[in-house]
Amino acid sequence: MNIPRGFALATLMTLAAGSALAGGFSLNDAANAIAGMQGGDKAAAAAPTTQTAGLLGALGSQLNVTPQQAIGGTGAMLGLAKNQLSGADFAQLSKSVPGLEQLSGSGALGSLGALGGLLGQSSGQASGLDSALGNVQNTNDLNNAFSALGMDSGMIGQFAPLILQFLGQQGVGNSLLNNLGGIWGVGG
Repeated sequence: MNIPRGFALATLMTLAAGSALAGGFSLNDAANAIAGMQGGDKAAAAAPTTQTAGLLGALGSQLNVTPQQAIGGTGAMLGLAKNQLSGADFAQLSKSVPGLEQLSGSGALGSLGALGGLLGQSSGQASGLDSALGNVQNTNDLNNAFSALGMDSGMIGQFAPLILQFLGQQGVGNSLLNNLGGIWGVGG
């Protein structure tokens, strides 16, 4: 079912207004609205899948982070994994979790750009995130990405166990989970 872009935006704005009064803006609402937009639009292509929206929602609720921080932090961590795992290991990870590739590194930027634009962020803020998340090669880059998102590096240690738990629930094997834990500096 195709939803016209205007309707999706109107729905998102209604949800945002209603959720603000009710005490919070649901990441799943945002993900669904972004996913419903049509066109060759970067945001629609990078919108979280049902599986990844569940992960992002869990991060948001358990760690009390914004949707932007959940998407950006996950994207930075997955970008680091993509750059440090073998191609075969990252392909196995992507195959286990549909939509994970869209959240890794610069793939998360489409979701962040759409979400930031819908939440009133300037293009300058978005370009700062582009550079911080675009190519996470090492732990220092990961720390910088979290800082650009308004989180300290200690949050990496809080994101990692939740992401690893989610990946394990999606059928990712222990060996790959241990490798990811090592990359992110936590026990797998």
